Amino acid sequence: MARSTVQWTTYQLSNMKEQYNFDLPFQRRYVRRKDRSWQSLLMHTVLTDGYIPNLLVWKNGDVLDSTARKPKYIYYAVDCLQRLNTLFLFIDDGFALSDDTPLVGGQSVAGMKFSELSEDLRQAVMGYSFAITIFDESYSLEDVEEIFYRVNQTKPLSDIEQSQVLLGEDNRSVLKSITESDLFQKINFTKADIEGYVNRKTAVQVIALLSERDMSFSGKDMKLYMREIGKTPIDPVVVAELEELSGYITDGFQEWTPKMFKNLKKSVVPSLFITARKAKKLELPAAAFGQWAQKFLIDEYDRESEFGETLSKKTANKEVIHRRTALMLHDLESFAATLAQAS
Repeated sequence: MARSTVQWTTYQLSNMKEQYNFDLPFQRRYVRRKDRSWQSLLMHTVLTDGYIPNLLVWKNGDVLDSTARKPKYIYYAVDCLQRLNTLFLFIDDGFALSDDTPLVGGQSVAGMKFSELSEDLRQAVMGYSFAITIFDESYSLEDVEEIFYRVNQTKPLSDIEQSQVLLGEDNRSVLKSITESDLFQKINFTKADIEGYVNRKTAVQVIALLSERDMSFSGKDMKLYMREIGKTPIDPVVVAELEELSGYITDGFQEWTPKMFKNLKKSVVPSLFITARKAKKLELPAAAFGQWAQKFLIDEYDRESEFGETLSKKTANKEVIHRRTALMLHDLESFAATLAQAS
């Protein structure tokens, strides 16, 4: 069996559009049609002359018109349907780049369709060179189906896994240090959580709340936030406060059993840091803070209560996060007031 790799520009590909066939029986539909974020990222890669993996096609000898003097061969999409359809859709003004698309050579392209780009950027798109790997007629349908299967075996990366690259080495080191702290080691992050960076995601959520960032914890908002903070080191003042609060919480939880840590909901951890900040301002001893946390988060926790609902429904929703934190702060203040009266 033989294969070859050629370089074709967007201009060449668009002129060959009728020669591409996307109907092999194993192919997915165009699932990226409404995924503007993915489409925009692909086109930003084209605009910046970035790397795009080889487009895989099968040239099995079929032609568009068997009577033509110069045959136009059909190229069956093996692994390139999403990328080619997005490329063709964009140059036909089928969608505008998302509002968070980064600058290209100092030029803003956010929210723009192809026709709205500057002349030099339109030329950059049309001149981008794609590597095309062509499998010839010695490959059977079963052969190219097996190629498609193997190429697509990699497990899709989650938003948090994708976002690790956006943070940069320095920020990843900060998150690694936080998640290796005594407190994060005691929280019930499973092996799967750690492999999927859920512990690092939680650390970023803590940083967002301590930074008073008004956002949800949805995958999209978390990725946007990590892309933003990835450009510069995480504020060292916030990191220092986080580390101080982590030590304070750890000291307060000295009497907690492994079962109590297991029952602590992971989604409550970011709000826990905000209540710890408040507790320190109230000059509440760490041990007293631990007693409050045990009472409110473990002993008296009721999933049917108003607070319980913030941990069981739409836990990433911005309004739910605010409500969860507010309920914790209110109960903490009542607890502190009761202690003060008793003394």
